[in-house]
Amino acid sequence: MLKILGALLVIGSFTGIGMTQRQQFRRRVIALGDMLSALDMISAELSFHLTSIPDIVAKLAADTRSSICGLFQPMQQLMRQDDNLSMTFKWMKSMREYGASVGLTQDDVVILCDLAEFIGKYDVQAQLNSIAYAKARLTKQLDIASMEMKSKGNVYRTCCVAAGILLVLVLI
Repeated sequence: MLKILGALLVIGSFTGIGMTQRQQFRRRVIALGDMLSALDMISAELSFHLTSIPDIVAKLAADTRSSICGLFQPMQQLMRQDDNLSMTFKWMKSMREYGASVGLTQDDVVILCDLAEFIGKYDVQAQLNSIAYAKARLTKQLDIASMEMKSKGNVYRTCCVAAGILLVLVLI
């Protein structure tokens, strides 16, 4: 009875590890999709309403349904501070410090930091062009992440279950 319980615990633990790895891939796909939606919203606000960047960030920070509100809430707090730091610096700081916590990789963060060089600095058309370029790059990242989730996610799950079963067989 004790061996069976131990075997179940080992298999369950390894299965949990595999599912956690798969969830990380899924989290990145969701974060990239939400970031693309946020960039669409920024584009629409800039082109149709001429909304200021701090107001757009406040709207994005208030949207708690999105997985990336964890990026825009600290950014909004930074923008509220009157510390003579540029909007570019605050955007980049938020992306670098909180990007990984929402599921973005370093490559994704670099793309968003490149975008910071144009947001709030130039005319609307230049900002829209830079957003479109960032969206194109993030769309490629999303395609790669989706492929990785489908292939590697299933591999991680299957290998961890198999490793758990193998360990149980070795221990018995």
